[in-house]
Amino acid sequence: MRNPVRAAALLAAAVLLLAAGEAPNGDLQFLNEIESPGAEALPEPAPFVELAHDFPEPELGMILPEAGSLTNLVAGVREMEAGKMDSQSNCLATAVYFEAKGEPLDGQLAVAQVILNRVEDGRFGRDICAVVKAPRQFGFVKAGAPLPTPTNARAWEIARAVALIAISGSWQEIVPDATHFHATRVNPGWKLRRVATVGQHIFYR
Repeated sequence: MRNPVRAAALLAAAVLLLAAGEAPNGDLQFLNEIESPGAEALPEPAPFVELAHDFPEPELGMILPEAGSLTNLVAGVREMEAGKMDSQSNCLATAVYFEAKGEPLDGQLAVAQVILNRVEDGRFGRDICAVVKAPRQFGFVKAGAPLPTPTNARAWEIARAVALIAISGSWQEIVPDATHFHATRVNPGWKLRRVATVGQHIFYR
């Protein structure tokens, strides 16, 4: 086969001559020099090769059962395997237990959501455990000491379920954007915007 670049140049020249009216049809014998590329001129397509990757597959978030009420959702989560909670979930559950175990479920979830809001805010700690263990923030935390161990098995199960629900975002916000709360029996005089009263706690942002 002749040089394809030369063939393309000849064809372009012929088109230009015809357009200019300087090359009558009888004088275009040189066009016979242009060969149409045969099938053998087309390169073979490269075979498909699946490239290996070394990045981890994305982890799916925790999937909790659907429920029409918070009571049913907590009950469903309690029936799941709860022994695999990580340290962050455990810190949140511990805070829910000691700060709100006597509260209704929405009150317990509100406390958990306050702690998560503090993590998102960034001023109170870089993660859940840091927020929970921050100095002078929660009465059950003693400086330099490990978190206390819950003793009421049923209340601990509920607190763990509430913590998992809060972390997974499986229920609506009870106290939107709240970052502070205190018991209704005290009045610290905070100059913050009051969000709601849930159970025996008043929430602020």
